[in-house]
Amino acid sequence: MAGRLYARDSFEAAVALVLDDAIALHGAEFGDVQLPIADDLLLVATRNFSAPFIQAFRRVPRGDSCVCGRAFRAGHSLIVPDIEVDPDFLPFREDGRGAGFRGVQSTPMIAANGTFVGMVSTHFAKPHEPTPIEMATLRSYVAIASNHLHRLLGAVTVDDKAKQMNALLCEQYGLLADPPLPPINAVVPCAR
Repeated sequence: MAGRLYARDSFEAAVALVLDDAIALHGAEFGDVQLPIADDLLLVATRNFSAPFIQAFRRVPRGDSCVCGRAFRAGHSLIVPDIEVDPDFLPFREDGRGAGFRGVQSTPMIAANGTFVGMVSTHFAKPHEPTPIEMATLRSYVAIASNHLHRLLGAVTVDDKAKQMNALLCEQYGLLADPPLPPINAVVPCAR
């Protein structure tokens, strides 16, 4: 897997491969990759999801109780074998049902220098929990992938890449992209 990953010389191609490899490793029906922007995760790549899922999870704040939000806060993998019995997933249960998944895992991608590069999640049509060896393999692969993705960014920030890839994903599904955020130090006039 690492050899194929290193052969990808664009950030977008490497993200797509990480997503496809995670899905194949887990035998999952669905998957997605999110990149960080400030304290949010922006959806940048998906497999087998429709526009309503993309709309619902296109931007996930760190404080959300969905699986990726909790994994974002925890800084490590989180598995929910069945969203129907997970009390924290309750606000998102209808979105999960509509998308057709019951089980989900989310794993942060953190480069060796501590840079949070993104989140890869796999989703399962039926209640499911990846085995310990599947999760250990994913974590090892994600460590390699995180470093490779970080190198591929070059001078581009992960925020800029997140905005660019999210806009393309939204365009692909006929969704309006979120308006760009003002710079952190910008003065934003109050609405009257």
